[in-house]
Amino acid sequence: MTYTLKIQEKKNNKFRYKILNTLIVALISSNLPAQEADIVFDNNFFKEFNKKQVIQRDEFLENITNKVVIGRGKIIEITPNQRYKKKYRIKIESSDSTAYSQNFIFFVFIENKDMVDLLSIDSKFEFKGQFMGYTPLSTKRNEYIIDIIIMDGSTVIE
Repeated sequence: MTYTLKIQEKKNNKFRYKILNTLIVALISSNLPAQEADIVFDNNFFKEFNKKQVIQRDEFLENITNKVVIGRGKIIEITPNQRYKKKYRIKIESSDSTAYSQNFIFFVFIENKDMVDLLSIDSKFEFKGQFMGYTPLSTKRNEYIIDIIIMDGSTVIE
C-alpha cells in the first residue's frame, strides 16, 4: 500500500511541476513587450478612421504619436525647413484619404539632400517614418496635417 502511495505522490509532484512551469512561462511572456505592427495610412485605415466619431479622431491620432507609420501620396512641394532638426520638408497629399471624405497632408521631414534631389513634384511617393504630431485643419476633423520624420522612402514608378 505504501508503494502505491509513493507512486501516486510522484505523479502528483510531476503534475504540480508541470503546472508551476506553465504558470512561470505565462507570467514571463505576459511581461515581454509585444512587437507593434506599423500603422499603414491606406484605404483600410481611412475607412476605419471615417467610422470614428469626430470627437474621438484627435484622441486616436494622439495615441499613435511616436509610432512608426507607412503612407503614400503625391508630392506637392519640397521646401527647405529646419523643423525637427531636418533640412527639408516634403509636402505629400494622401492618395487614399479622399475616397473617405478625408484630406490628409503629410509633412515628411528629411535630412538627405541626395534623396531630395531625386524627387519631383507630382510624383507618387511612399514613405515609412515616425509619427511626430498632427494638426487638425477643420472643426469637422476631416482634414489634418501629419508630421513625419522619414526613416525610408521611395518614388513609385508606374
